[in-house]
Amino acid sequence: MKRAVIVSGGKKPTRALFDLVYEEDALLIAVDRGAEFFKEEKIRPHLLVGDFDSISEDTLAYFKEREETKVLRYEVEKDYTDTEAALHEAVKKKVKEVFFLGCTGNRLDHFVGNLALLAKALDEGINAYLQDEHNKIFLMNEPGVIEKGFGKYISFQGFRGLVKGFGVKGVKYPLWNYNLAFGDPMTISNEFLKERISVTFTEGVVMVMMTMD
Repeated sequence: MKRAVIVSGGKKPTRALFDLVYEEDALLIAVDRGAEFFKEEKIRPHLLVGDFDSISEDTLAYFKEREETKVLRYEVEKDYTDTEAALHEAVKKKVKEVFFLGCTGNRLDHFVGNLALLAKALDEGINAYLQDEHNKIFLMNEPGVIEKGFGKYISFQGFRGLVKGFGVKGVKYPLWNYNLAFGDPMTISNEFLKERISVTFTEGVVMVMMTMD
């Protein structure tokens, strides 16, 4: 089991998006209202986690009756979010990558918290992606190569601090040896010129956003 797909209770993913990140042996985790997606699509998650303050009673009962889904209920008042609890369960299974779906939407506070989970996953040696139909966001803590394949634009930001010596090649607007901070407009809405681009930096964590309108 190398991959986990976590569906939370924000903007509901499409079935096409789920199929894009799904693998046959993937660990599937529903987070509270995210279980509604699994019920509607007739997909059995391995785990249903949360304090269940937003899931419907019918959906909760539906999964409690099914042995394929383990239900883990948490207190409403706690020091972590339901989605973070789902990440903890994925870490226990020693997955190598996590896709967070249903983690964008109306609640910007939850969205910011979900961004922080990308860093928590990275600290565990897990590649994590926060994705919806228009955005794919992930973090890099070392130089590497990014393949084209999602969205039209690619943007970069410093995550939680300054990124020193940042550079990117293979894009419409190349950059070299730049100190990149969070909120810097210099690195917003770049575009791929090649199928693979290289990202370099000497210090920090880079937030990568692959986006489309």
